[in-house]
Amino acid sequence: MLFALMLVGCGQYENPNDLSTIPQEDRMEVAYSLLKQATDALDVKFQKGQITDEQRMEKIREYSEELLKNVDHAKVPLSSQWQYAEILRISRRWIEAEETLKLALKAPADEDRRIQDTLRLAQAEAHNGKYKEAIETAKLTFNAKDEDTAPILLAVLYEISPVVKGHGVDAALADLVVGAIECHARTKVDLKTDEGKIFDSVRSFHIRRAEQLVDQLRAKI
Repeated sequence: MLFALMLVGCGQYENPNDLSTIPQEDRMEVAYSLLKQATDALDVKFQKGQITDEQRMEKIREYSEELLKNVDHAKVPLSSQWQYAEILRISRRWIEAEETLKLALKAPADEDRRIQDTLRLAQAEAHNGKYKEAIETAKLTFNAKDEDTAPILLAVLYEISPVVKGHGVDAALADLVVGAIECHARTKVDLKTDEGKIFDSVRSFHIRRAEQLVDQLRAKI
């Protein structure tokens, strides 16, 4: 049954109501996999020009909402809370996402999961108007080893800063971005892999954009 649910064709994705056949304790993991499949399918439609980017994002949000209707949060294992939080985040249900991410961070599976979920928690806090808390939460990732720092600047620059900027904490936000730049500069990647090569090829681009943001923030102080 799990295999059948995961089979999707190019440009197609499963009906979220099919989750009703899956035991609740397994449902979150399957729901998250279905979301990834749906996202890939909608990406194909976007790349073919069949839908706009706005339509793609809206369909992903709608699909996420339907998935959530079929999952009982109370029965989601602690190990899968981060997946539930991710679907909440995509659905822009920030209050619930914040609460769930705090729960997930009680037992992250590994360092990468801790970094990712901490940054997502900071994003949720920012959307919930907790700007100072968001900055402090994001800083908790700065102690990551060089091999684990890759997500930090991108999250700070593109997901957290746009929400926090202009809400009376620009000086602290500028300091956060500076710290994230330092993390990005020291990130170690495997240049033998395509992922590592891509990261390294655009590293300076993201750093320059972040430096420009710091200048803008400090110019307003």
